[in-house]
Amino acid sequence: MERLRHHIRQMNLKKALFTIVCINITAALALSLLSFWGCIAVRSQLAANRTIINIPSAPFLASSAPEPTAQTDAAVDIISVVQILLPVLIYIFALFTTASMFYRLKLKEPLAVLASGASRIIENDLDFTIEAASQDELGQLCTAFETMRQTLLDNNRELWRQAEERRRLNAAFSHNLRNPVTVLKGAAKLAEKSIARNPQEPGKIAGQIALITNYAGRIEHYIETMSSIQRLEETPVERENIPWDTLVAELRQTVYLIGMDHDKQIRFHTSDQPKTAPVNQSAQTDRSVCLDRSILFQIAENLLSNALRFARQNIDVSCSVNETILELSVADDGGGFPASLIRDGVRPFHKGREDAEHLGMGLYTCKLLCERHGGTITIKNHAAGSFVSASLKIQPLALH
Repeated sequence: MERLRHHIRQMNLKKALFTIVCINITAALALSLLSFWGCIAVRSQLAANRTIINIPSAPFLASSAPEPTAQTDAAVDIISVVQILLPVLIYIFALFTTASMFYRLKLKEPLAVLASGASRIIENDLDFTIEAASQDELGQLCTAFETMRQTLLDNNRELWRQAEERRRLNAAFSHNLRNPVTVLKGAAKLAEKSIARNPQEPGKIAGQIALITNYAGRIEHYIETMSSIQRLEETPVERENIPWDTLVAELRQTVYLIGMDHDKQIRFHTSDQPKTAPVNQSAQTDRSVCLDRSILFQIAENLLSNALRFARQNIDVSCSVNETILELSVADDGGGFPASLIRDGVRPFHKGREDAEHLGMGLYTCKLLCERHGGTITIKNHAAGSFVSASLKIQPLALH
């Protein structure tokens, strides 16, 4: 019987219904015939007039059965009615049995699975699996339901990923805007001081105004860039040839302006000449590096801002370059990086300490920008505090 049930469960709905109907009709027909013959046999035993012949006697003797009583006639009538009604009742019972068997074997389990799955989906719970118990139409429906659940789960994960990317992008956007604004404020303060001290020397004031204009342009460019991308990893790299001396001067000035409002000592070190400069080359030769100025300054500003937050007193900024790599490093005498950051690496929204004004995106932004520029970022602790080194891949040095 169990084997028959398993076989029926694997049939499609039409074939399963036909099989169950055939089984129950056959059983009902057999029971109806047995009941019909049984009623005939019982009724014949209760027949009213019979002639009894005693064969063993000689000569043969015949005798008449006793006259039927009222009870006998009533019993015969009842059996006649039962003879008609019993097959009908058997077929009605077979009909209900067919419906019950079809529901229990083919409908009950998959309908329960689908109802449970629908309830969990309504509750936004997609962490489950809908398993098909058979390959019939309802099994195929369960499979389709599982495909729909998996698609919903994938879509939700994609939406969550996009929301997380947008959150990271917004956090980086907010974080990275602070540094150019800080430089603008510093340049504005210097301009005010120049006006107050030397109102008759417009040259110095013009230099500060040029710096303000330069950083205003950087902010505008940065806003346009961040508005056109969906992920930080899509940050475009726009290389340009920049004279080495000019780059160093701009970095030195940026370091000064960011740190001017902090009571900490910042030392800026750089190689006087690129390491690959020929020994017989004139000192007046203009050596250029090909890189994205915006990316370099974003990295420098973020690293210096982090160092200013954690340093006790001293910060060392160093910039060096060879044929293919520009390396910018920042060391401070703070407490060093947390062990979790050294162990797990740079991650978004990882804060060295709780600070509502900082989102923990500085190092992560530097890491992504270095990777976009073909470089890497290295973090470690030393005896005095922390050390960060950012490398950018540049085009071979151009000599003019």
